[in-house]
Formats: sequence, C-alpha cells, structure tokens
Amino acid sequence: MPTRRGSKDRRVSRATRSQEAPVAPKKAAPKVATPTPAEPTAAPQPGKVPRRNVLFPVGVNYFPLDAETDSWDDWYGRDAAEDFAALAAARVAMVRVFISWKVLEPQVGQYDEDAIERLADLLAAAREHKLQVIVCFFADDRHAELIDVPWGKKRDPRTDSYLISREVALIQKVVNRFRSESAIFAWDLGNEAFFSGFTDVGEIETWVDAMRDAIREVDGERPITMSADPETMFRSTGVDPRSALDRCEFAVSHATSAYRAYAAEGPLMRGPSTYLDSFLLRSAARDLPVLMDDIGVFALDNSPAEEAAQVRVALFTGLINRAAGVVLKRYKDLDTERREPYFRDHFEVLVGVADAEGRPKASLAEVSSFIRVAARIDLRRYSLLQERVAVIIPAERYNPLPDLAGLYDPRACLQAYVGVKEAHVPVSVAREGDEFGAYSVLVIPSVFRLEDETWDRLVEYVQGGGSIVLSYGGGDAHPAIREVFGVEFLGDGGGRETLTCRVAQADVLGALRSFDADLDVPNFALLGSGGATVVATDAKGSPLLTVNQVGQGRAVYVAAPVERALAQGDPWAAPPAVTAMLREVYGAVARGAGCGAPVACDVPHVEVALFTGEDDDIMVLLNHEPLKVTANMVFDRQVASVADVRGGAPVQLDDTALSVPLDASGAVALRIMYS
Repeated sequence: MPTRRGSKDRRVSRATRSQEAPVAPKKAAPKVATPTPAEPTAAPQPGKVPRRNVLFPVGVNYFPLDAETDSWDDWYGRDAAEDFAALAAARVAMVRVFISWKVLEPQVGQYDEDAIERLADLLAAAREHKLQVIVCFFADDRHAELIDVPWGKKRDPRTDSYLISREVALIQKVVNRFRSESAIFAWDLGNEAFFSGFTDVGEIETWVDAMRDAIREVDGERPITMSADPETMFRSTGVDPRSALDRCEFAVSHATSAYRAYAAEGPLMRGPSTYLDSFLLRSAARDLPVLMDDIGVFALDNSPAEEAAQVRVALFTGLINRAAGVVLKRYKDLDTERREPYFRDHFEVLVGVADAEGRPKASLAEVSSFIRVAARIDLRRYSLLQERVAVIIPAERYNPLPDLAGLYDPRACLQAYVGVKEAHVPVSVAREGDEFGAYSVLVIPSVFRLEDETWDRLVEYVQGGGSIVLSYGGGDAHPAIREVFGVEFLGDGGGRETLTCRVAQADVLGALRSFDADLDVPNFALLGSGGATVVATDAKGSPLLTVNQVGQGRAVYVAAPVERALAQGDPWAAPPAVTAMLREVYGAVARGAGCGAPVACDVPHVEVALFTGEDDDIMVLLNHEPLKVTANMVFDRQVASVADVRGGAPVQLDDTALSVPLDASGAVALRIMYS
C-alpha cells in the first residue's frame, strides 16, 4: 500500500510496470495494471545514460487548435508527425490529447468515422515517435468547443441523465476502438475547466463513477484520472472534488492563474510564487501518485527568458517534491488575434514551449536540459529523505462563507510551508483529519479553530513524543492549550502595527534575535503562566514564544498569527526579521525532533533536496530568486568528492564544507561521495 508521501519501493514498483509514464495504478480496488511498455524498463547498464527518467516523465498538452481563427472542426486537422518528432528530439515522453465530442458525434448516435481515423493517425504518430498518450475525454479549452454538441440543446453535460448516457457511449466507442493501442498510457476523464461546472460533490461522484465504469467495462488495465486540482477547484467553485479523485489511479496538481493571484500574487519568479507549485503538489497527494500538470506561464506578456526560468524552476520543483512526472501547459503558442496580451479567464491556455510557427523557444531548451539531468538520477537507487514535518491545513478551510477561514487559512499555510522550506527542512502538507503518526513535527499556522477531536489527538500526539508549532489565530483559545502548551489564555489583545520580539531565553529555539518590525498583526494572545518556558516576549513583557515539554514531546506556541499577517501583507517585502524568526523556530523544533535540515545552507531561498543512495547521495539545489548567489553548504560528515550528475570528473574535496554558485532561478544537481 503506498504511503501518503511516496516511497522508494513504490517508485521501484512503478518502474517494473510502465515505460516513461507518470504513474501506475495503486488503488486496492479495482485492481488494474498499466499498459504494455513501449520500451524495456530494465535498469541502465553501467556507463549507459538513459534518454529519459522512466520514473519521472515529462509530457506536454497537445491542444487540437493552434490558432484562434481555426474552426472547431479543424480538430487535429494538421499532421502531428513533425510536432511529435520535435518533442521526441527534446526527449519529451508523453502528450495529452483532447477528444472533441462535437466532432466525433455530430448527430445523436452517429459517429464521424473520419474523425475517429484522425485520432487513430494522431496515436500512430505518437507511437512512431515513442510517445505515450493520455487521452482526455471531456475538456474545455475555451477555443475548440470540445463539449458543445449542438444536439445537446444547452443541457448540462455534467448532470443531465440523457447527455451522461451519450457520454458513456462515446467513451466506450473510443476505448473499444483503441483498447489495443500501445501508445495510450491512461484515460483522463476531463480537465478542471470542465469539472468547474459542477455545483455539488455528489454530482461529481456520480458522474465519475459512470465514466469510470464505462471504461472498465472495456479496458481493465490502463489507469484513469481526472485533471482537477483539489485545492484550486475548491477555491474557484466551493466544491471539494477529493472524494471523486480518490476513485482514480493517479491525481494531478496545478496552479491556475486565479489561484496564483489569490495565494501568491506578485512577481512570478520571486517569493511565495515559486513555492506554490510544490505546495499544491504536496496538498494533492492523497495516497496517490501526483502528476504536476499545466507547467508554464499564463499570459503573453512574459519574455522568453522569463518563460524559460519559470519552466526550469517548476520542473526541478516537481522532481524534488515527489511528483510522479510533469506535463507542460502547451506545445505551441496559440496564434491569437490582435489584442493586448492578457488571459480571458484562468483556464485559457495561450503559451507553449514553441512559438506559433513551431520554432522551439528557450523554454523547450530548458525542458530538454532538465530531462538530461533527471535521466541521470536513478530513482530506483536514490530516494528522497522522508518528510517528517507537515504543515497542517485545518478543516475550517472548507467552511463556506461568511466564515473567513477558507480565505485566510490557505495563504497562511503556504507562508508556513515557505518558512519550513527556507529552514531547509523536508516538509509535506497534510490535513487536520489525516493521521499524524507519520510525522515528528506538526506546524499549525494561524488557525482560527481546530475541532475538539483534533485537540484530543494533539494531546496524544505530543505526549507520545511529537512536536507542535501552533500560532494563535484570533478569538477564544481552546481550553486544551493549557495542557498542551502550558499557558493560560487571558484574552485577545487586538491588532498592532508593529511586531516586537524580545528574546528572553537564548538558543532555546534557534539563534533568535530581538527586533521591532513593521507588520500589521490582526490579533495577539495575552498569556499567563501555566508552566511553559517563555522564550521571547513583546515590548511589554507579554509572552510571544513559549515552549512546553509534554511527556516525550514539545509544544511551541506563537502568540500572534504571524503567518497570516505575512500572507495578508506584502510577502515579497516581508520584514526579514520576522521571516528569520519563523525559520529559526521551525528549524529548531525540527532539529529537536531529529528531523532537521539534512545539509546546512546559509541562503534561505535556496531549496535543498537530498536523494540518498547506498554508496553516495545526489544533492539538488534550486534558487528561488532571480539573482545569482553562492550557497555555502555544510555536511554532517566529510565529503570525499563532488561531481556534476551530468558527467565530468569528480572534484576532490575532503571537507565538510562546500560552496555552490547558482544562477538566477537556477538549479544544480551534484553527486556527493563521502569519505
């Protein structure tokens, strides 16, 4: 049974079942298997470098129209061979293609055989160039009118029983026709633009069950998915699709433009924006492999260099945060009509890795370069360190308006996630209802309210040796804070425009420093003594940070919703002293729990990932800022030599310290050999 965060064993299992494909079926029921591989997947022979990483494929969405002036019936009317040849030359492993219901079934029950042959030609071209295909049945790309069947008479294809029966028939027509096609890797029920039309969870579950059953009647092998990110879809529609996603063999994550504007508005290549993809990736992992989807910029107003930098950071983000692979947003730029560069809505896809004429852009070169690096990291030999720290998304996040927790909590959780990342500690994302036993440290940022049952679980968790960092969110505090955190809640002191920290106990929670910072903090908990150690106070001596020993564990209380204050303010101009305080607290608690940073790094915005092997390790560094930097690394044991994973002679080191230069928004992968 797969773990929530993935494991080396799961990756090895996938390697034996699929060739350059993102995932293999992992659900217990129904039991399915992946398609017959197009190429052998045996481990490469010594000295032979594979073209791609079979456990981390890179794919691209191949949309049916290349220009806004194209008509809906031009659906894949072009010859795809040249495009697929270019993708294969760049070592891309798979493509997602989109079924047009409108083209395939122009009249009720009458299928256009010429259109079906057009799809057959597309799949044949993919097979010829050794590309695996994800076939998406019901999608809305805002251009090709894919689901707008004229005979539907404007009935809703998501809920109308007659249209659902026609959708079932269409699926079985296509699956039956191509069930022996070796190029097809998986069936995708629909994209998020389609699923965003649902207004009820039960409706999604009913629809997914019907479509899934239709496929399984014909094809019991290939994995099934639905391309909806649970967090972004809930944010845009108020409908939580997680129960429907759990019916699939793998999940997807992606940041829509609307969600990025909500959670991490501002410069695309600075601050929280660069961590959003991995935050959503971690959030989408629910005992399923996750394909990081729709990688690329949203609008037409970015330079080629900016597009390439965003793609590079996203690709490495997926690799070092347990994605099962990545899919790029689009192959070619959409040839738009004359207009100012903008996006009409958050599902419109305009920008690809090649221009409208098919000429490769700098971003495609980044894709090819990344694939060459990833190919040299054998995920059957190397595995990421397990994440024993988790940022907890509270259940109140799913409360409807007028409860504001759903608006504030995700941004606060993202800010906490960034803080732990900047402490260089491996971190995951979990939800309040998940099991806590897999983690040694829980970070619960700026929460308004936790369920009573959760408090009972937290008491048991910390008494059993777990550590908690919880920041006050406002309002009344739960009575259990005395037992867990060793403080008496005396009321909410209200908001303040300056956050003051006066260190009272040095080195208890890292190298904290006293400061006065301009930060609009909406609440501040007034605390009385209850047995906890006061580590820092405000200017008037009221506790700001406390530590309490409970059984075998520790509980740290932050008297202000610092993460929310940072997220609601300007996180790109966040007071450095405040972010440094959070990093120190998170890092110190993790170290105390035995799960601190595996390698010390002196640059907070450089993300560090360590893939451990039997004889050596691979370290990947990713610079989250568009500025050149030199990261000074310190290992806990002596390093004999260092080599670039792309090849070249090892550099003798015989030291515990290593300096690594990084380009703006750059990444490096190094093979570390120890003495």
